[in-house]
Amino acid sequence: MKKHIGSLVLLVVFFGSSTIYADHHQDTETEQYEMKADTNNDGKISYEEFKAAREKHMQEHFKRRDLNGDGFIDQNEKKAAKEKWMQYHKKMKKDCQKMETHQTGN
Repeated sequence: MKKHIGSLVLLVVFFGSSTIYADHHQDTETEQYEMKADTNNDGKISYEEFKAAREKHMQEHFKRRDLNGDGFIDQNEKKAAKEKWMQYHKKMKKDCQKMETHQTGN
């Protein structure tokens, strides 16, 4: 029974921490994105500024995924992106386990 409770606590800590990190990361990323979008520095973002910034962001994202630079994302590149994503989540899980161990003193 204790093992199941420990697993449940770990899941709550992991998903709770991931959500907090994701929210903070999202806020920071959004702020940076908005600062870059206001190209005429008038403190407002027009639709054209927003659209141009979004287009630039999409191009950068595509270039990161198109590993060989041929203008296409093939199956190998999809697989590489998935593996990178999985490695990121494994790291997050380990970090959460370390946090839980530190908090419980085990």
